[in-house]
Amino acid sequence: MTFLHPTALLGGAERKRNLHAHVVESLGSRIVRGELKAGDPFPSEADLGREFNASRSVIREAVKSLAARGLLESRTRTGIRVLPPHHWNLLDIEVLGWRYEAMPRGQFFQELFEIRGMIEPPAAALAAEHASKTDIREIASAYSAMERADPDKNDAIEADLRFHRGILAASHNDLLLQMGNLIGVGLLISYRISHDSYTVFLASHKAVLDAIARRRPAVARKAMDELLAGTRDYLETHLPRPRKKRVNNRPALSSHQG
Repeated sequence: MTFLHPTALLGGAERKRNLHAHVVESLGSRIVRGELKAGDPFPSEADLGREFNASRSVIREAVKSLAARGLLESRTRTGIRVLPPHHWNLLDIEVLGWRYEAMPRGQFFQELFEIRGMIEPPAAALAAEHASKTDIREIASAYSAMERADPDKNDAIEADLRFHRGILAASHNDLLLQMGNLIGVGLLISYRISHDSYTVFLASHKAVLDAIARRRPAVARKAMDELLAGTRDYLETHLPRPRKKRVNNRPALSSHQG
């Protein structure tokens, strides 16, 4: 299983974009934002080629890429059409990034933590049951890297991500391992909200590690559940609040006022 580097998640600055990737990102973002809706006519290859100054082969490859993610369907007789959201591959890292940009931050944050709460505590319990000595050494090494890392730098994100992915791998469940990039997005968003959570909850990671190393599944599940719940509650207090509209409370002038 190949995971993306943390700086590549959610459109990180280090990602390079060729023309094909630019077309995919532009069209994918429009679909997720609702600018191109299911049932609406989709632009023709010729129109898209003119818009992006791209050849038909580039446009066709971009359409194939979006179709593979469940956003589009291309048929010989009916042409290209946008598919409804329930067809989308919401675990795809690109689709996650487009949804992150399109959705209110609080809603996206809540959805991610709900999914993490369903995935990671059971994964920690499975890791306590199935982890090899090598698996436990990897999780312990990742935790040591977290202790050494500067919370304000990328190596902290990398170490934290390595810790959580190490637990997924130690569960020896391939379906859980597929969730690695989803968890990576969740961690990256957490860092964007507040770097302080890294230091505040470092000891909670150690509790998860200790439970796995001691082969105590129920304790590992509870420790991971507490880590996620505590992090979620802490970060919720740091989420940017929507600006309230200013209300003009001044009384209207009556016809008798001069």
